Amino acid sequence: MAYHFQSIKKRIFQRLIQPIITSVSPVNEVAWGTAIGVFVGLTPTVGLQMWIVFMIWLFCKYLLNIRFDLVIATALVWISNPITTFFLYYGFLVTGYFVFSLLGINQIELSYSSFSSQFSKIIDSNETSTIEAIINGTRFLLFDLGYPMMLGSLVFAVPSSLLSFLAIKKTLVRYRTRKAKKLGIDYEHWRQEFVRK
Repeated sequence: MAYHFQSIKKRIFQRLIQPIITSVSPVNEVAWGTAIGVFVGLTPTVGLQMWIVFMIWLFCKYLLNIRFDLVIATALVWISNPITTFFLYYGFLVTGYFVFSLLGINQIELSYSSFSSQFSKIIDSNETSTIEAIINGTRFLLFDLGYPMMLGSLVFAVPSSLLSFLAIKKTLVRYRTRKAKKLGIDYEHWRQEFVRK
C-alpha cells in the first residue's frame, strides 16, 4: 500500500509540479499556462484536452499575441486522468443538475448506477477500440449528459483556474527568489539570467 501511495505521489510530482518549478518561462506565462491547463482539465473533454490546449495556444500566440507555457498547460490537463475522471464527471453532472434546479429548469436526472454503468461501458477497452471509446464517450457526454455536465464543470473550472493563476504566480516568485538567494543574487538578476526572454 505504501509503495502505491509513493508511486502516485511521484507521478503527481512529475506530471503536475515538476513542469512548473523547472520552467524557464516568465512567471506570467507559467501562471497563464497553469490556469488554462486547470480550466481545460476540469471540463468534460477527456481525449481532446491536449488538443484543446494546443488550439488555445495557437489562437493566443498567433492571433492575440499572448503567450503562455504550453508544456505546463498540457501537463495540467492531467488533473482529469483515468483515476479521477469518473468522480469528476459525476460531480460535474450532479452540480449541473443542482444549478439547473436553482434556476428553475427541470432536467431528467441520471442516477448514479445508470451513470456508472454507461461510463463503464465506454471505458471498457476489451469491448471497444480507443477510437470507438472516444466516439461513444463524446456522444454520451454531449448528447446524453450535455448541458448539465458542462455547466457543472464550469462551476469548478472557472474559480479553480483563477485561483491557480494567483497561487502559482505568488508561489513561483517566492520559489525563484529562494533559488536566487542560494546563488547569492537578488531575484531581478536571477530572472535576467535564467528566465527565457
